[in-house]
Parts: sequence; structure tokens; C-alpha cells
Amino acid sequence: MTLHGTSGRPGPAGSTGRPSGRGAADGPPSGALTWTLAEAALRAVDEVGGYAGGVYLRSGTPGLLRMATLVGLPGQLFRPWFRMHTNRPFPVAEVHRSGQSVHLHDVEEAMRRFPQLVASLPFPFASLYAPVVAGRERFGVLVVLRAPTPGVPVDARDRSRMTRGGLHLGEALADLSRQGTTVEWPGDPVCVQLSTSGAPPVRF
Repeated sequence: MTLHGTSGRPGPAGSTGRPSGRGAADGPPSGALTWTLAEAALRAVDEVGGYAGGVYLRSGTPGLLRMATLVGLPGQLFRPWFRMHTNRPFPVAEVHRSGQSVHLHDVEEAMRRFPQLVASLPFPFASLYAPVVAGRERFGVLVVLRAPTPGVPVDARDRSRMTRGGLHLGEALADLSRQGTTVEWPGDPVCVQLSTSGAPPVRF
């Protein structure tokens, strides 16, 4: 995977410079965090047939997650969702609190389980959420958006792929933490465009 036009601090589309997960004063480890998150999101979207996705990561503020990576959609569209308090009645918060995955195959299922989510959706979609954990360490939540399948639940293979993706990302983040990287996200997400016609994915 190749990212182009990434910035010295995570920010909205249009900034330029070096990828970073912590800020302009950081060294290479923060770049490794950015790469790790983007690769995990891209892989998850591809494996379960999604058109967008991302990773929420813990921030330096207790009880607050931040969207660290957004794949396949412009950041402006999801700006209201850049921050997620873990006590809110939304799938990302529940998955982080409980450590259990959530799979919403259509708007009806989302309405039944998370009515406040449906009321705030920019457009209808199915959504899959998996905890990003390593042992007892909770880092955040892996998310994939895809076309809804009315009346047809998410199948076992895609559930397993999401769970596996969250666990693999959790282990990768735990490795970065052991190497001295602060595994937190302080600002806006890095936005990555899905590749088309064999072109590498790029940040926008």
C-alpha cells in the first residue's frame, strides 16, 4: 500500500507532508502507527466487500475515541463522527465497552438496536464493527460500511473476518506500544481513497 500527500499531523483533506499519528514533533514511530491503521482498514474493507471503513482509536482523554483512519469516503461527510464518547448509545461505543462485535445488515436492524444511529445517518448502509484488542488492552474499534442486505444477516465468514481483523490489528498496535509508540490518536483522521484500476490507494 502506498499513501501520498500525507501530513505531519492527522488532519482533513488537503494537507500535505509526512504521515503521523501524534503530531509534527514526532519521530518515525508515529508514522508506523498511521500505516498500521490504514492498512488494517483497507484490508477489512476488501475482505468483507465494503466500500468504506476505518478505525476508531483511544485518545488521550478518558472515555473518548477518535476516528484515526477513514477509508473510501471524504472526511467532511463523517466529521460529526470524528469523536465518539464511550458512554454513547452507538455501535462503536458499545463494541469498545463490551469487547463484543456488532453486525448491522440493514437499516431496520440498526433501527431496532441503535435508533439514535439511524436518525443521524448521512445515508443508509450496513455496518460491521469489531473490537481492536490485545489481551485485556482495548485500543479501539474496526469499522466497515457496505451495501445493506435487507432481511439477510451478516454471514459467519464475514463476522469471522472482522473479528480476525480486529485481533490482528490489536496485536500490531500492542507491538508498536512495546516499541515505545504512544497508541493514541489526538486529532482528525487520515483519509485514504480506495484504489481503482490498479492504482495505489492515496490520501485525500
